[in-house]
Amino acid sequence: MILGIYCAGGFGKEVFDIASRQNGISQQWEKIIFIDDFASDDSDVYLTQSYKFDSLTAKFDKSNLEIVIANGEPFHKQVLFNKVEQAGYRFGRVQDPTAIVSPSAEIGQGVIIASFGIIASNSKIGHNVAINVHTIIGHDIEIKDHVILSSMVNIGGFCQIDTGTYIGMNAQIKDGLRIGKDAIIGMGAVVHHNIESDVIALGNPARPMRRNTEKRVFKS
Repeated sequence: MILGIYCAGGFGKEVFDIASRQNGISQQWEKIIFIDDFASDDSDVYLTQSYKFDSLTAKFDKSNLEIVIANGEPFHKQVLFNKVEQAGYRFGRVQDPTAIVSPSAEIGQGVIIASFGIIASNSKIGHNVAINVHTIIGHDIEIKDHVILSSMVNIGGFCQIDTGTYIGMNAQIKDGLRIGKDAIIGMGAVVHHNIESDVIALGNPARPMRRNTEKRVFKS
């Protein structure tokens, strides 16, 4: 089996390192490659080769390739996930050996769990979710599809994070809360109350600042 990491930017390189550590123990992939539509086919990128998505079928057996999406924007992650799914490829799962995942947790397709991430009992993680370094997901939490949790995020028990939401570095979310769809929680925010869909919330306590009309976290 070959693992394809879709997007060869900064986050993609981090995912490559996680997958390499994982593969050193599990030996589940014979090769790890990048998929990037902005790089030329069979070009050297980081420590491996990169291929355009449209050339994959000519290069690899579809049944022998699984893919994860390493894009840092939830909206783009969803677009690429749908593209991969519609093309009939399967999704992999990248999980650092240092991560702790409860045996009672449910993990969706294409999930990325970075080093020292924790997913506690009875939590449900949707498809195409990215969980970064030292992030803690407490018990009985539901994280829906295409969510990105940055490093050192701490989410209390019984919370629900809806589809396509981005949680910034060091954000803290009180137990029992709901964060709506396509919301952005700024880094260092401390969330004491529910946050509606399409809202950008910042500060301590976190307050809605404006609508996420552009569906974009980063300017570039």
